[in-house]
Amino acid sequence: MTFIRHIAAAVQQWWPQGCAVILGICAGLLYTALTERIYTAQAYVVVVANDQSTIDHTTNFAQAFTRIATQPGIMTEALRPNLPAKTVGQLQRAVRVSASPDAPLISLTASAPQAVQAAGQANAHAQALIAYAATHAADTGVRIASLSQAAPPEEPSGPDQLVNMGVGGAAGLLVGGLFYLVSPPRRRTDEGARDEPAARARERSRKRPVQA
Repeated sequence: MTFIRHIAAAVQQWWPQGCAVILGICAGLLYTALTERIYTAQAYVVVVANDQSTIDHTTNFAQAFTRIATQPGIMTEALRPNLPAKTVGQLQRAVRVSASPDAPLISLTASAPQAVQAAGQANAHAQALIAYAATHAADTGVRIASLSQAAPPEEPSGPDQLVNMGVGGAAGLLVGGLFYLVSPPRRRTDEGARDEPAARARERSRKRPVQA
């Protein structure tokens, strides 16, 4: 019976925190269900020298092309009527460009609500960068070639259900913790009220005269 009373007391004390965590996890699940799926595809291009240049030379140019790959002049050429990005600003938010630190390799990543659109956008951006490099090949001595075209991904890259559940649960735990911080005075008052009859009984026993 003592064990059962301890369990009941623990449930009575901690049920707000438990409910807050469960509600947070449910909120994360609901957010995942209502958020639009995002697909991500990657295309790869490589910088090639027109002469027998060193790999460091082409790697430096890959870094340079990466820095200018999202400029409006290049992004305008990557816009397509069948793709979701209709303006340069929308396309800049939908793509990411990165270069390998030790190879003349450039990765172009695009995100879209549909897998085919993500692959199409990544390939369009790669073609725009290839065309830009070709127009400046006489001055730079390098060109860009397609290494691997983007393929439609089979699974969405977001939203992440486990991450959203974790964030929701953590938020619920925080709310429950705040509730716990503001509630102890009331609990101590309740406990004091329950212990008051026992305290009065002990006081009367001490005042009672001892019979010979």
